[in-house]
Amino acid sequence: MFWIAFIIFCVVSVVLTAAVLMQEPKQSGLGDALGGGGGGDFGASLGGTAGGLHRTTIYLAVGWACMALLLGMIPR
Repeated sequence: MFWIAFIIFCVVSVVLTAAVLMQEPKQSGLGDALGGGGGGDFGASLGGTAGGLHRTTIYLAVGWACMALLLGMIPR
């Protein structure tokens, strides 16, 4: 059981990494988000393809976190 969950965890990790790398940058970086610039559209609603990729990234991140917790609880 552990190894099946581990393989799924590795696949989700690779897909999550690809989804994050495919996203278009929306700001100039972390400094802008923390007050370095105007940051007027921080957290603005995304539509179209960008919105779908953003939503997919969130679902993958939640799945990744759940799998990490599950791997910690499953005995080897």
